[in-house]
Amino acid sequence: MPSLSPGKWMLILVPVAAGLLLLAAACGGDDDDGGNGGNGGNGNGGAATPAHEIESQPVSPQAIGDEVTEASGGALQTAVGDNFYTLNNLKVPLNETTAISITNDGLVPHNMRIAGPDGEWSTDDDSASAPEILVSGTTGVVEFTPTLAGTYTFRCDIHPTEQGGIIVVG
Repeated sequence: MPSLSPGKWMLILVPVAAGLLLLAAACGGDDDDGGNGGNGGNGNGGAATPAHEIESQPVSPQAIGDEVTEASGGALQTAVGDNFYTLNNLKVPLNETTAISITNDGLVPHNMRIAGPDGEWSTDDDSASAPEILVSGTTGVVEFTPTLAGTYTFRCDIHPTEQGGIIVVG
């Protein structure tokens, strides 16, 4: 393989570096808040999700039911069987606490975890059932106070590939 002189390397690397700089500039954040709904002032050049939107949520492992169950008086109820939620298409109001009651009608332990606005599981912005593990025949509650509109995903941490649903906030 022939070697290149330093001068020839410069002829190759300078255009490549210039192209990378142009690409970075084209993909960079917009610091002037040019119509992005007030995301300016977050200290990171506008790169984060605006404070009025949730991040993309995980997909529910369970098919979403057609029936939408809406909160009434700050409360919702659902039950879990072995590896499914009986009601898994929920709707709650924005900026109000909803107590979601979950009864374990199955034989094995279950729970409920709602992915927070960051769209990640098991982070500080999640809401989870108390008690954390619901043994057969017990009921737990998730206190959920969404401050951002959108569709959130919930799941059972014990059966994360089988049991889940969505909560529409708005």
